[in-house]
Amino acid sequence: MASQLDLEALEAEIGRFLDGVAVAEGTGAKLQRLLRGFLERELLPLADRAAGMRLDPSPFLGVASDILRRYADALERPGAAS
Repeated sequence: MASQLDLEALEAEIGRFLDGVAVAEGTGAKLQRLLRGFLERELLPLADRAAGMRLDPSPFLGVASDILRRYADALERPGAAS
C-alpha cells in the first residue's frame, strides 16, 4: 500500500466527474458545490492522513465513491434518491 495518496489526481477526477454533470443554476448548482467542497476539503484529506499514517484509506475512498454513485443515480432518475 502506498503511504500517500495522489490527492491532486483524486481531486481532478472528482472535478471532471462533477464538471461533466449538467446542472441548472440554483439548488442543483449549490448542491454540486457543496458536494465538491465536502469531498475535496474534508473526506480526501482524511484519506490522505490515514495513508500517511500507514492506515488503509479505503473506507474514506469508499464513502467518496458511494456519494458520487448516489449523486449520479439521482441525476439519472430524478425523484428516485432516498
